[in-house]
Amino acid sequence: MPAQLPTPPVRIARLPKDERGYPIPWFVAYFKDGEEAPRNDPDAKPDFRILATGKRELAVKRKLCWVCGEPLGRHQVFPIGPMCSVNRTTMEPPCHRDCAEYSVKACPFLTVPRRRRDESGLEGIEHHVAGDMIERNPGATALWESGFKIFRVENGWLIRLAEPARVDWWTKGRLATRAEIIEAIDAGYPTLLEAAKRDGAEAIAEVEVYRVRAMNYLPAAA
Repeated sequence: MPAQLPTPPVRIARLPKDERGYPIPWFVAYFKDGEEAPRNDPDAKPDFRILATGKRELAVKRKLCWVCGEPLGRHQVFPIGPMCSVNRTTMEPPCHRDCAEYSVKACPFLTVPRRRRDESGLEGIEHHVAGDMIERNPGATALWESGFKIFRVENGWLIRLAEPARVDWWTKGRLATRAEIIEAIDAGYPTLLEAAKRDGAEAIAEVEVYRVRAMNYLPAAA
């Protein structure tokens, strides 16, 4: 396993590893000759950027962890970006707490706030994402522990997050400061506001209220 990775929890340790030694999350799609292939195909390769077909539905239906694929317990934790904390909407089902914490400590995209999303090689691969995805690096990630409900959108379904029992904020593989979280929220908020403008004044006012509400779940200043 790469030296820079933290020690994984037991369920993460049981996952298969890629050629670099990174654990391959349960939700990851595998490909062979440009087509999605079964996970157990020895010639198929994982693409961490793409969700395997049907995994979202299966995770919700069977109450499985999004990262390790094993049954969830009482705690359901959503690793979400700042804008998801504002509108309380996400695409990805919940995880075990230890799986979520490992993700924010080990995932290269989440631990390096300035890292850009790699879109190379995706031109010929069809991958569907429900809702309007914000493709920028979130800068900080909230571990949002709460219940949820499913709701329909034009191109699929999304998850509405309930009032949280606990919220932890992470960046660079560690707990984030209040200033770092505010910076991440301020960086992403114009994109959310621009989307609200398409729906008129009422939507804009609603988003602004949501932003104020989200600030209640930031840590106190040092």
